[in-house]
Amino acid sequence: MRVLRLSLLPVFHGSRVTLRAEEIIARWVLAGESGRSGPWGMRGEIKGRTLRLGWGVGFPAFFRSPGKVSLLLAMFADPVLPCCSGLFRTLEGLMARENDFQPRLGRIRSPRAQRLKPFVAQALASAQRAGGGGFRSGRSSGGSRSSFGRGRVAAARANRLLTSRARRVTVKARVVRHSGRKAPLAAHLRYLRREGVTKDGEKARLFGPGIDDADPKAFAERCEDDRHHFRFIVSPEDAPDMADLKGYARELVGQMEKDLGTKLDWVGVDHWNTRHPHVHILVRGVAEDGSDLVISRDYIKDGLRARAQDLVTQELGQRNDIEIQRALERQVDAEYWTQLDRQLARDAGRNGIIDMAPAPNRQPDPFEALKVGRLRRLEGLGLAHQIGAGQWTLDESAEATLRELGERGDIIKRIHRSLAERGIERSTSSYVLAGESLDVSVIGRLVDRGLDDELKGTAYAVIDGVDGRTHHVRFPDLDATGDGAMGSVVELRAFDDRKGQRRVALAVRSDLSIESQVTVRGATWLDRQAVARDPVALGQAGFGAEVREAMERRAEQLIEQGLAERRAHGVILARNLIGTLKDREVREVGERLATETGRTFSQSASGDYVTGTYRQRMVLASGRYAMIDDGLQFQLVPWTPSLEKQHGQHVSGVARGDGGIDWSFTRNRGLGL
Repeated sequence: MRVLRLSLLPVFHGSRVTLRAEEIIARWVLAGESGRSGPWGMRGEIKGRTLRLGWGVGFPAFFRSPGKVSLLLAMFADPVLPCCSGLFRTLEGLMARENDFQPRLGRIRSPRAQRLKPFVAQALASAQRAGGGGFRSGRSSGGSRSSFGRGRVAAARANRLLTSRARRVTVKARVVRHSGRKAPLAAHLRYLRREGVTKDGEKARLFGPGIDDADPKAFAERCEDDRHHFRFIVSPEDAPDMADLKGYARELVGQMEKDLGTKLDWVGVDHWNTRHPHVHILVRGVAEDGSDLVISRDYIKDGLRARAQDLVTQELGQRNDIEIQRALERQVDAEYWTQLDRQLARDAGRNGIIDMAPAPNRQPDPFEALKVGRLRRLEGLGLAHQIGAGQWTLDESAEATLRELGERGDIIKRIHRSLAERGIERSTSSYVLAGESLDVSVIGRLVDRGLDDELKGTAYAVIDGVDGRTHHVRFPDLDATGDGAMGSVVELRAFDDRKGQRRVALAVRSDLSIESQVTVRGATWLDRQAVARDPVALGQAGFGAEVREAMERRAEQLIEQGLAERRAHGVILARNLIGTLKDREVREVGERLATETGRTFSQSASGDYVTGTYRQRMVLASGRYAMIDDGLQFQLVPWTPSLEKQHGQHVSGVARGDGGIDWSFTRNRGLGL
């Protein structure tokens, strides 16, 4: 089939209009199987020849010659319009004629003239059938599309780079508005670094434009007064085959800068310790001129992914038939929403029926076997139903269910990986995948903590519970997971916030592992469980069994220290065991610090006035303590979270009978000061 492109220059002579053909390029396009086409070499030019054409205002897309041959001009940005072979014969006749045509303007017609619509529709349909593809301009053809922000035109332009053979890249994006809290971004960057592992297995470091060790604190400070910032996760499907994700990220951001028309302030970090290696890119919400950086939704949704895929395709080349086939074969039995599922949903059309039955007038589908295999798998999951010979329907909940199954699978893999890294063996039947929804508190060993959704900043924790089950718990942010070390004993607590919404958070019950608690000289969590009127119920397996064994060994240690004795009916603990152990540990630590600092160690009694500078937090077996130093002597008093903001500041309070302190953080200056 022949394809024609016309580049025409309008020349005005008073009331007459001349269209001068500066260049006419004709190409042959061979339409092959599977929509493939390729250009053949034929080029014709006309210079200095003038064509007299009629013309209609509103849609200057066609003109008529005296021979009543209609010619559709290719007035589009890029695509060429397939036309019939008779058009070329008409064009050749026009090229051979020496006399020029003077245009005679006809009546101005409405752009909505009914007789124009069928011709245009037929021409576009012919182009589509010839393999010309969709005609794209800088604007959307439908749907809710953004026309606001930078990159709108680049998004449409970049999408033309995509083909079915392009390398696949997943891009997730989020715009994070700042609400006055400065800590979350800094904490987010810390966890991105902590959880990242390079391709060589080394600890990940932040990088930026021209630097391999960017300062996360400096970037967070630059973002403090910004209205927002952008978070992107870019995950090439073929990342293991790529030379360098850092270099790839720099190229991608460089392309973004060209598309958006501004320099960008950004940092990135690559993660290779996941099933899908990926790179995080954080971009300040400020343009080069200091204004707020606003990026079009179209560019964020489609344009950036198109650029990312094009860069990978340039490096690795287009996917061949074998690679495409293998990628789709892996999706046949997958328990998550796949590309095959999306295609099946499109095949269903408006009537919801996927017709795979053979028909004489239907082109063979090269992916028919894969689609049928996928439908059989979905049928086994109750998500597809065969209604006739070769005819299927998808369940309305298919996508939601498959996405949920994929999420469950990811959680199970996360729990298994977390336990394996700590050398802990647990049966998958003991996994609790949504521990945050339980109505009872969960106490256990902290196995893992991290970002659940690296884009949104939500967090998770894996708790090896005393009930013998392993709990996966989701949290709204990292702060809610507490600051306990791995192996510490934590408790999951539920409460209602000020708005009446249910929230969960982790509280540290002991910074020491149960193995360390067996032999220490302080008052441990194991000791408190031994004397508790209502101790936690211990399961017969898992961490519950480990706690029971640790309590027995702890009892033997207390017997050796003279704080317990074994009798016929069991072990009898000394009176005021917790107070005795706690006072002993605090005294021993205080005396050691007095020797190191040269200051006097002082212990406060109920009603005593405690004043001085908060120097440091100390982790003891008996709990967390604060060192308060007045310059001459110091005290060790129970630590509370409110003290942490007063680090290095003067504090004062009154000791209570239960050992706590009623703090007052406002220093009163009297006449003596």
